[in-house]
Amino acid sequence: MADLVVPDPALHASFLDVLAEFAAAGEYPHGSGVTPDDLPDDQVHGEPWRMASLSDPERFTAFAHAMVRLADGDVARGFAMVPDTKRWIVEGDTLLGFLSVRHELNEFLLELGGHIGYSVRPSARRRGLATYACAWGLEHLRSLGVDRALITCDDDNGASAATILRNGGVLEDVRGDKQRYWVDLRA
Repeated sequence: MADLVVPDPALHASFLDVLAEFAAAGEYPHGSGVTPDDLPDDQVHGEPWRMASLSDPERFTAFAHAMVRLADGDVARGFAMVPDTKRWIVEGDTLLGFLSVRHELNEFLLELGGHIGYSVRPSARRRGLATYACAWGLEHLRSLGVDRALITCDDDNGASAATILRNGGVLEDVRGDKQRYWVDLRA
């Protein structure tokens, strides 16, 4: 059974494996906290991914600790971000995916990103991991006093849309290539 854990420097080797797997599939690891500058060389959506800076153990440890600190509103806002609880989906010492739970929405997140971002490595899909992570994220938002949660997905990502629907999402609209769903957390 998979668990959701705080970002942990002990998962360094598995983290690099996950990034390589996403890169090989031509996908971005949503919810991971990495930026294109941190990812391996590759082409995704026409943008170059530069050599991974996170291969260095010290930089990775700093990265993992920074991801934990983003849940603190003062820290997040200092980087012009919203407070964001990060969790990694793991089974034993194997990293399977990522979850990002944004405590509030800014203009960008309201339009495209939503409260919750997640991804599961291609080799671990179709096991209910995204549904599990999304449900945990919704409960976390409820505990923070959020009444309604926005979750978005690419218009061509049927698996993510199904995950959102399983977690009570109601489609509001499609903006560009993003489907926007709301989940009522008041119940």
